[in-house]
Amino acid sequence: MSNEILENARLLADAIARSPELAELHSTEDAMSADLSAQKLIAELQKAQEQFMETQQSDAEPSEAHKNLVDEIETKVEANPAISAYMNAQDKFTEMLDSVNSILAGAIAGSSNGGCGCEDDSCNSGECGSGCGTGSSSGCGCGGR
Repeated sequence: MSNEILENARLLADAIARSPELAELHSTEDAMSADLSAQKLIAELQKAQEQFMETQQSDAEPSEAHKNLVDEIETKVEANPAISAYMNAQDKFTEMLDSVNSILAGAIAGSSNGGCGCEDDSCNSGECGSGCGTGSSSGCGCGGR
């Protein structure tokens, strides 16, 4: 394995570890953990969901009242400021990781076809070889662009 790849992976890992998205995720997680009402709601939701799943696994249809109870608790959970802040931070962190994964996937796809990339619309130019822009598996992998 290339030392350059490993070093760049370490640099990326360090950048992610120092990212404001991860810092916010940790701080909102700590705040949520310290919020007793949030912890109570989470425990209540977990218990209701477990009961719901147990009912389904026993081949019985959960009652409408049970479904409503789970929905009601979920609404309370989403309305809790500490939980809501944590969920938003989690979404931001996930979006950042998805962007990183997309960049990696694009680079990998580009390396197998001479650098063709969807981000610059080069798939439509016909420079990427046969099947590009047609959705063919022999093309540049741009998903039919």
